[in-house]
Amino acid sequence: MASRILTFVSCTLYFFLLLNFTIIGFASFILGSVGIGLFIPTLLNYESYQNNTCFIVDLEYDRCQDSCYYVIWSVEYYILNSPSSQYTFSTISQTFSTLNEAEKTVSVYSDRSNHTCYYDIKQIVRVQWNQPSSPEPYLIMMIVGFSLTGIYLIFIGIFYFYRNKN
Repeated sequence: MASRILTFVSCTLYFFLLLNFTIIGFASFILGSVGIGLFIPTLLNYESYQNNTCFIVDLEYDRCQDSCYYVIWSVEYYILNSPSSQYTFSTISQTFSTLNEAEKTVSVYSDRSNHTCYYDIKQIVRVQWNQPSSPEPYLIMMIVGFSLTGIYLIFIGIFYFYRNKN
């Protein structure tokens, strides 16, 4: 009787551990896959922008239809490393949910001042104030996910090796 209980407990524990490792393994594989899916486009976007100094020629802001505020900066910047060095004129636009946010940003990026901006090297008229998102968090997500998947595969291999050995 005691051996049956011990066998039942050991089999239950074995299947419980196998089920938990499988759930962790699949979740970590999904985490790694999502990480690589987000890493590649974020890296391409991050590498396609170059920093520069933009001079704000003019700015306008107005109220949107749905209680938001829209600010447009007219900027110019000089591109040195292009095939033909040139001045580029473009606009940067942002939408804010409150007038206070819009006014705070307008006070930082005021008329007739210079600020760091980032332009797309493929389409030089695409410009923005903020640097694009870094791909590093997605790289870490990818490494952690696939590392845990590798550990899962090693544990499953060890389980099956010792299970078949007995």
